[in-house]
Amino acid sequence: MPNILIVDDEIDICKQVAITLNDEGHNASYVLNSDDCLNEILNNSYDLVLVDLWLKNSSLQGNDLISKISSNYNDLVIISFSGHANIDNAIDSLKSGADDFIEKPFETKKLLHVISKNLEHLKNKITINNYRNKISFHTKINYIGSSNEINLQLEKIKKLKTKENIFISGPNGIGKFFLANLIHNQISNNNFDTFINLNEVILSFNDILKLSSIHKYFSLYVNDLHVFNSMNLLDLNQYIIDHNINASIISDSFNDDILREYNFFKTKIKLKSLNFRTDEIFNIFSHYLNLFSTKLLNKKLIIHDAVKEKIMSYDWPGNVFQIMNITENIVKNIDVTKDIISSSDVDLYINDTQNDNNLYNLNYKDAKDSFEREYLMNKLKLNSWNVTKTALSLNLDRVSLYRKIKSLKINLTE
Repeated sequence: MPNILIVDDEIDICKQVAITLNDEGHNASYVLNSDDCLNEILNNSYDLVLVDLWLKNSSLQGNDLISKISSNYNDLVIISFSGHANIDNAIDSLKSGADDFIEKPFETKKLLHVISKNLEHLKNKITINNYRNKISFHTKINYIGSSNEINLQLEKIKKLKTKENIFISGPNGIGKFFLANLIHNQISNNNFDTFINLNEVILSFNDILKLSSIHKYFSLYVNDLHVFNSMNLLDLNQYIIDHNINASIISDSFNDDILREYNFFKTKIKLKSLNFRTDEIFNIFSHYLNLFSTKLLNKKLIIHDAVKEKIMSYDWPGNVFQIMNITENIVKNIDVTKDIISSSDVDLYINDTQNDNNLYNLNYKDAKDSFEREYLMNKLKLNSWNVTKTALSLNLDRVSLYRKIKSLKINLTE
């Protein structure tokens, strides 16, 4: 329910507009001067403020008040209004920081339309699309096995409800991120835009409250709980309870012992490594090979029996993520005229990976940085360490590449 504050020196208008907005499902309140307005915004969470440009008995007039609000609150919609409306008033208020302007006296339909339009803009501004890592490799994982154990966990997910805090445990690369998304989509009725990854953004409690006023439900996700320190989850969980926020905390870790610190995770899902589920390895490999070959080659590749034996005997320290990554690389680099995957097509990737098992024991960010550093170094070597040529080959601008080189601590004289 969006929170709206009305600022007008005429109490009858304030009451009338508040009643209209409350009838439409908003939570509207009002103040009569600028000082009360600033105090109200400071101590409460609002999504939108309606500000009269001409305020009697007020220390700040409309445009000055708008300027002060807009400079201090980035995610607060401001709509100015006036009974002495003209184009200059509207332009001046927009220059001061207002998002929109409306004439007084209000036409109810027009007022509701302007408010609805601006709240939708706010929703799009705050939505998870501003927070989520859109290029995460993990988002390619869409299948983690079909054993009775996996199916039991999937059935458990179907019964989850909002406000349930869920903890997923299991080794790296097993599909914990995939399950977290699956849980969120189940609870939220497939509202992808309300899955918030707290590893990628720092939210204040005020941000949490604002999100709750805009979205009916959202999930707060924490990857690798054992190394997470951006927000105290105990305080966050208590805040959600105290303010009756319709949200769930979903977290994961390879370390079950971490749960001793967090007793509010009532639902627990545990995934075993592929070493304990060897009968699923070939099916998972086949799934991703078919997925990438259909997408990239527009055909399905046949797997030679010798390849099946090699796949089944391999250790797969990176679990499902490693299988997904290797099958994609095989398809990307195979001779497009071939229809059968042979041992030689997989030897390079499996043998190279055997030398890099430690990569799969890293958390996602460190593994990603390690891969990115090696990838860029190879590209730079191919271009004789010429940054301009490398940037062109990668379709990157030169400045962005320099920043990436600096952040990954790549020495250009190597």
